[in-house]
Amino acid sequence: MDRRSLLVVDDDRLILATLSEGLLEAGFEVLQADNGKVALELVQQRSVDLALLDMRMPGLSGLDVAKLLWEEHLIPSVFLSAYNEDELVGNAIGQQGVLGYLVKPMGVSQILPTLESALVQAREQKQLRTSVDNLSCAVTQTRDTSVAIGILMERLGIPRDQAFGMLRTQARSRRCKIALLATQLVDATATMNALQLQGQGNKAS
Repeated sequence: MDRRSLLVVDDDRLILATLSEGLLEAGFEVLQADNGKVALELVQQRSVDLALLDMRMPGLSGLDVAKLLWEEHLIPSVFLSAYNEDELVGNAIGQQGVLGYLVKPMGVSQILPTLESALVQAREQKQLRTSVDNLSCAVTQTRDTSVAIGILMERLGIPRDQAFGMLRTQARSRRCKIALLATQLVDATATMNALQLQGQGNKAS
């Protein structure tokens, strides 16, 4: 099994070093950052399975970083919070990819159950997002193919089977998928229609 990777972000360097060392010993791969800006730079170079974020940091807060990690990289987060931040963090659970929180100070053995649970949720979220994206892509491709066939039928005055045959032949000759060629045809037709409308408008004026 691949080692799980974590991004640990805390402006308290002692907590950062201690927590990271313990997680390394527990078998995780760990990236460390002492502020939000560095954390975001690190994930540009290498993705991680989960982020552990201090709630209050100078510059970008934990909430800010969690939002950006989720929106730009689909990386979920668990917050590291002080004892008096429970209500604040609790309100963030379920938003912007936030899966839970841990109250400082804590030992690695104490946080492992929460981490394991969050990693399972993170994997499920990623699988769900991939399935949704694949379905959306398939629906778009099917729709574009149907529209492209309709365009050929209208422009050339041919039946559906013949229009599909022409599309398939062209795709083979170009060594591309029918769905890709269909999307290109739909986009080109939309552009041409827009230009024609613009030209008509110019004549009218």
